[in-house]
Amino acid sequence: MKKYRALLLGDIRQLLTDPMLMSSLVGPLMLIIIARLGFPILSDWLVQDYDFLLDEYISFAAVFLLIVIPMLPGSMSGLLMLDERDENMVTYFGVTPLARAGYFRYRLLLPSLLTFLLSVLFILLSGITEIQPENIYTVILLVLEAPILALFLTAFAANKVEGLALSKASGLLFVGPVTAYFVPEPWTYLAVWVPTYWPAQSYLTGIAGHSLASVGWFVIGLVFHVVLLTKLFHVFLRRTD
Repeated sequence: MKKYRALLLGDIRQLLTDPMLMSSLVGPLMLIIIARLGFPILSDWLVQDYDFLLDEYISFAAVFLLIVIPMLPGSMSGLLMLDERDENMVTYFGVTPLARAGYFRYRLLLPSLLTFLLSVLFILLSGITEIQPENIYTVILLVLEAPILALFLTAFAANKVEGLALSKASGLLFVGPVTAYFVPEPWTYLAVWVPTYWPAQSYLTGIAGHSLASVGWFVIGLVFHVVLLTKLFHVFLRRTD
């Protein structure tokens, strides 16, 4: 663990001085507070003033906000990797006891760990999620999405400016839960190429009581995520070399 300490301390210093990076950690915590305190207030207001039952869409709100969580640590890690690549720090780490493999491991596991912790906190504390065994499938897929986004930014962005632009384009990932919830079959399957579609389907089928279907969505989604993660990592290595 000592060889990762310098990287971790450096990340903490950057988080404290860069508001954009700080938002990757504070953002998910704010989502929990908003969901816990704001959703009931908004629901009551819509019922009283517009006779609109927001509670009927609580499962969509839950999965939509869950999808946001891996996007923030993933973007943070991707932008840090772009900075370090521009400064040729990857080569430096390669000749230290950390080695390139240790550097890659740290940069991809850190957002995954943050996503795991923050996703579990959201499920337990937000007040809008249903606590069920099938939630573990959703969390596992979300954990994989953080390094996928980090590698996407570093694989296709030439520098941090381009990385910021691509991180904005990651808003397209919201197509996944929107399609999973609102679009009927068979048209909903048009979104299977969107990574966020799989955890959304796993969560929604789980709370609907279809445990076997939830497992099916998880297994296929897991294969999809692993393949995508592997492909992006190979592209990233080519850009780094």
